[in-house]
Amino acid sequence: VYITVEGGPSEALEARAAYSRGAIVVPLRRTGGASDGMFDFPQEALQKPDFASQEQWSLLASRDAPVDQSAAAVFEIVE
Repeated sequence: VYITVEGGPSEALEARAAYSRGAIVVPLRRTGGASDGMFDFPQEALQKPDFASQEQWSLLASRDAPVDQSAAAVFEIVE
């Protein structure tokens, strides 16, 4: 499991490498940067996986959600 928070080109490169090896990539999109799709971040990793609920996945992207709820969603997804 590879969790991304913000990041630049090197974070996107690491995420692409991890995803290409079959790792589960969980981007905390609300933090922006690579984790929100910049710098050639793997677009497939931005799509909700089957094991995450829509509510959990939305909390990763929502800048309006309380931070503790987004953190809990990350935990629940990777648990």
